[in-house]
Order: sequence, then C-alpha cells, then structure tokens
Amino acid sequence: MNRKPSFHKGRWAVARERLRIAETRPPERRKEAYLFGDAVSGLMKKMGLASAHWLNALSEEWPALVGEAVARHTRPGRMDRNRLVVFVDSSVWLNELSRYGRREMLSALRKRFGDAKIGDISLQLDPNG
Repeated sequence: MNRKPSFHKGRWAVARERLRIAETRPPERRKEAYLFGDAVSGLMKKMGLASAHWLNALSEEWPALVGEAVARHTRPGRMDRNRLVVFVDSSVWLNELSRYGRREMLSALRKRFGDAKIGDISLQLDPNG
C-alpha cells in the first residue's frame, strides 16, 4: 500500500504551480480579457463615443425634424454603417412612408446632421410593436 493519494499532484506539478503563482505576467485568460477590452475601446473610438449621445439628441429632436404626425408612428432606431434605421409601428405607415415620405425624411435629416453622418435611411417595422 505504497500509493499516493488520488488528490496528490506530484512534486513537479506542485513546483509548476508555485512558479505560475510567482510569475509577474498575467495568465492567458486575463491577457485575452485585456486584448478584448483594448479591441472594444478601439472600436468605440472608431464609432465615436458620442454616437449614443447623438442618437439621444436625434430622438429628442425627432418630432421637430419629421413632423408630429409622422413622429407619432415612427422612432429612430440604430445606426448601421452610415444608415439610420427608422422603426415604424404599422405596415400601413411603412408603405406610405416608403412611397411618399422617405425622401423628405432623408433630406430633413441630412440638412440637420449632414451627409457624412446620415448616408441613407432604412424603414423597418418596429420590433416592440
């Protein structure tokens, strides 16, 4: 009965564990988390940290830009590659806006925010109803 207990790691494993604890560089998982954090912050810089504030300002000015009647049935959504997604609450309004109001809405938004900010708009049914 000269067996080691099943939980014993062995002296080389214990030495490796002590060396790992004593190392100054971060473990691989922590290094991956740092790299992910750097990538996210770089992406946020490319998008512009003000993008969330810009969308809040847009939703505050929405009734004045598109008109009260249209603003009751629409809301600004998200930005996808220089394209503003506008959510519409019913399919009837979606058809009417896509036929007659899309161009006017786009020109009003471009006058206010510029061509560089809003390249195009996309009308979609509101997922929240």
